[in-house]
Amino acid sequence: MSFNSYFAGGPTPKFSAYHIWKAHQVVAKDGPIGRKALAEALQIGEGSTRTILDKMMREGSVESSRLGITITERGKRKLDTSGMEVRQVDLSDLTLGKFNCAVLLKGAADRVRLGCEQRDEAVRAGAVGATTLVVDQGRIVFPGDEEFPDQSLVAPLKNYFRMDDGDVIIIGSAFSYDVAEKGAVTAALALSNLSRRCWNEGTELLSRDTEADELRCLALAVHELLGRLPVTMRSRNRPGVRCEEGEVIDTHYTGPMLEEAMKRGAIVRRVSTSGPYRGLPVIAVPIMRKREAIAAIATMDIGKGSLSELLAKLAERY
Repeated sequence: MSFNSYFAGGPTPKFSAYHIWKAHQVVAKDGPIGRKALAEALQIGEGSTRTILDKMMREGSVESSRLGITITERGKRKLDTSGMEVRQVDLSDLTLGKFNCAVLLKGAADRVRLGCEQRDEAVRAGAVGATTLVVDQGRIVFPGDEEFPDQSLVAPLKNYFRMDDGDVIIIGSAFSYDVAEKGAVTAALALSNLSRRCWNEGTELLSRDTEADELRCLALAVHELLGRLPVTMRSRNRPGVRCEEGEVIDTHYTGPMLEEAMKRGAIVRRVSTSGPYRGLPVIAVPIMRKREAIAAIATMDIGKGSLSELLAKLAERY
């Protein structure tokens, strides 16, 4: 389930992809439901709930009547074909928290590295932790380690899900079920969206060791396409380039957001806290090959302000 369109443009919303997923689920299960009751179920403000509902209505997932909000056939299909199932489970011998929520994500094993990324996503969402498992040759194992865990510990999962090789199970753990669910679903949504959020290039155009001189043409081309907004780019093992005003002004460049995008293998969007673009909204995108970030490219995040506003802020710097 991809909810990128819900976050395009304007100020940073006070809701996450989890709340959008939860809104679909609650309306499908409890609808028709009023906006106030939905806000309470989502544990967010009525303003944020209204924003989510407005976008759900525009995409045709829900409809409103005097009885309340109900899910449409299109909305049901979105849930049914999402490839994601969520269950409350009891796996206290394997996890840290008292309550556990398991999410099955169909066919996503090739996007998992060691499971650390899913744990970090779950913890940022408030969970105590998260355990990532993959289905390999009929066994439920840790990524990259087909010997563990003991299959008796994970056998209960087969009572909750119908699993196939290549599936992923993320178990969020917390001291309340709601938080465990939020952690597990947040991690699953980030993983399911990973391949869409990263550039996946299959040629030999770039590698981990591409030098700045070899990046110049590509970085300058993107720079021109973006109306000469600043563009920075580097490979994993070599410093890169920084483009402004139609020229490469630095051939030994790196930046914390480029480095973070490569480390996480995911898009990073936020206001830069250091370097030449401190205080400005920046987006950094990793370039992936075989589940590894081999390079990254960054520019101003025009979704966080108009192009003219960003150019005006840049002009104040120089």
